[in-house]
Amino acid sequence: MSNRETLQAYEEHVEAYVAGTSAEVSGPPRQWMDRAVAGLAPSARILELGSAFGRDAAYLQGRGYQVECSDACAGFLALLRAKGFAARALNILTDTVGGPYDLILANAVLLHLSRAEFSQVLARLAAALAPGGRFAFSLKRGDGEGWSSHKLGAPRYFRYWQPEQLPPLLAVAGFSTWDLQGAALARTHADWLYGIAVR
Repeated sequence: MSNRETLQAYEEHVEAYVAGTSAEVSGPPRQWMDRAVAGLAPSARILELGSAFGRDAAYLQGRGYQVECSDACAGFLALLRAKGFAARALNILTDTVGGPYDLILANAVLLHLSRAEFSQVLARLAAALAPGGRFAFSLKRGDGEGWSSHKLGAPRYFRYWQPEQLPPLLAVAGFSTWDLQGAALARTHADWLYGIAVR
């Protein structure tokens, strides 16, 4: 239920999300994405989850990579396709991920999943990676869970994480190594966790 309601909030407030989100990739998010693609060949298969309006995909394309965009919201898919991105509808809880991919990127996507959903999705994404493939993800750092209407004016579910909670879940999902780094972003007034896990 929480995921469906969160997706509905995005669907009904696409313009508000775009207006309230930075159009540029900079600071810790940029450093994290640079680490995620470090050493990857230009021919690497990259899937982005929750591409929204294509900001992160455009950054990676600017670095010479082709990105397969995806989103669960029709409004964002329309935006992506209007900008020329190849984009498909993908709900990470219910749809087939495909693959194998060399990198799957999920920036501020899995933070909308409950702990049980998060564990389920981790396993599905690990299975969609090629051996040695990478999963790059960002989460909000904190404790517990809750609903917030900040930014969109409509309720979205958030699950908060501490870095020590993640390694056991990553290991069970099938990842062999991982790197987790924290960062405080003044623009979002939040503490974030940036992870890169390797199958």
